[in-house]
Amino acid sequence: MIGDFTARLTQFVAAPHRLSEADAEQAALCVEDTVAVIYAGWHEPVVRQLAALDGDNPATPEGAFENGGVERATFLTAVAGHALDFDDVHTISVTHPSVVLVPALLAMAHARPDTAGRVASALAVGTAVNVALGQVLGFAHYDKGWHATSTIGPLAAAAAVAHQLDLDEGAIGNAVSLAASLAGGLQANFGTMAKPIQAGNAALFGLRAARMAEAGITGAPDIFAPRGFFDLYSGADGVNGDPAEVEPRIVLSTVSRKLYPCCYLTHRMIAAGRHLYTGRGGEAVPDGSVIEMTVPEGVMLPLHVTDPKDGMQAKFCAAYTLAVALHQGQVVLADFEGDNPHRPAVRRLMDMVAIETTPDPRHERTGVDHGTVHVRLRKGNATLSEISVAAHPGSPSDPATPAEIGDKIADCLQKYRRDGGVPPAAGAFRQDLRARLHLPQLRGAMPDGEEASQALQDKPEHGTSAANLATSERTT
Repeated sequence: MIGDFTARLTQFVAAPHRLSEADAEQAALCVEDTVAVIYAGWHEPVVRQLAALDGDNPATPEGAFENGGVERATFLTAVAGHALDFDDVHTISVTHPSVVLVPALLAMAHARPDTAGRVASALAVGTAVNVALGQVLGFAHYDKGWHATSTIGPLAAAAAVAHQLDLDEGAIGNAVSLAASLAGGLQANFGTMAKPIQAGNAALFGLRAARMAEAGITGAPDIFAPRGFFDLYSGADGVNGDPAEVEPRIVLSTVSRKLYPCCYLTHRMIAAGRHLYTGRGGEAVPDGSVIEMTVPEGVMLPLHVTDPKDGMQAKFCAAYTLAVALHQGQVVLADFEGDNPHRPAVRRLMDMVAIETTPDPRHERTGVDHGTVHVRLRKGNATLSEISVAAHPGSPSDPATPAEIGDKIADCLQKYRRDGGVPPAAGAFRQDLRARLHLPQLRGAMPDGEEASQALQDKPEHGTSAANLATSERTT
């Protein structure tokens, strides 16, 4: 007998879903944001080395779709999308949903163009499943050391592709069960090439599970029964939410856009650092100062790097990201490239940082969007400046502005250019994606990509835009 949660989940995935205007626009932003970071990450070493394993190294993301087959294209583009840790996040499920869902859906739409019109609803369905599973497992799943993107993600991707393929409830159940048999990924791999590979595996396994289910391959009829997915992947105290009370719902507005290319749990730290930089007029922190930062205990779980050896490790270093924000008033892609993590001025500030944690009700909540980050600059007994930040930049509590989203997309395409690629113009890039996938047309003026790229080139390497400064002001 199939349990109530499984029955409701498969019925939800199988049902037709007409998105609201707001959710359709959010779906378009999820696709644009994800494809932009795929471009930015396309020439990262982990992507190039993986591509070379099969003797075919596509020069462009489009080349992966054209020549790589649906599964290889899904895997490579998902790895590229997560390689810079610049893809969107969801604070309830503690996952990166779109980097798992979008590559699988786009690969399937390329292979089977008749499914392109269902990408938006499939993305919404997959995100809803992702959130529902996160609500049941709660933060204890993440606290245990799982990389939730690659444990929850395969099931969500299987559901999304199953909806895209219009599978029936039985096949959907098989797809989710098959995906659950492939779910895995460790936080211990954060700061290494394995982390984006885990996201790539989640996208690949979800797609593969849906394709296997479509071909008639079966799995357990109720993977959420006792001794199933929830029991095995829950924390020491069991699941956080009662599956009988958790209902998958389409609310894409709960997805957060990342404005900085590093672990999302550093973003409130960055916002605090940027605010203090602006408030001090860019004045350097005096020698002999102490930078006191207080954060909720759970925030530090993935931020295990204290002395980053390279940019990949620096993305998971609280002291580094705070120091960069205090040093230059912004954190950009270039801060995680080359020798930038070893800059003496930044290392000087890192040596001043003292981090304390506050008690964290980890087993009484589902996500990470709680508490505050407080940063105080002190010299002796004198407080030079201080700030508290409660909302994550780019989250529903402090949403990214259209200008910030446009700047990010242009920045990603510009990195692709710096790495030797020939990016599309930003405006045409967004319009084309929306047209091909039957998404809402882009509203408002969007600067031509060449103009946006030139504007980025003309700015100081570590400049701070007025739009981003406004974000820092709002978070206080």
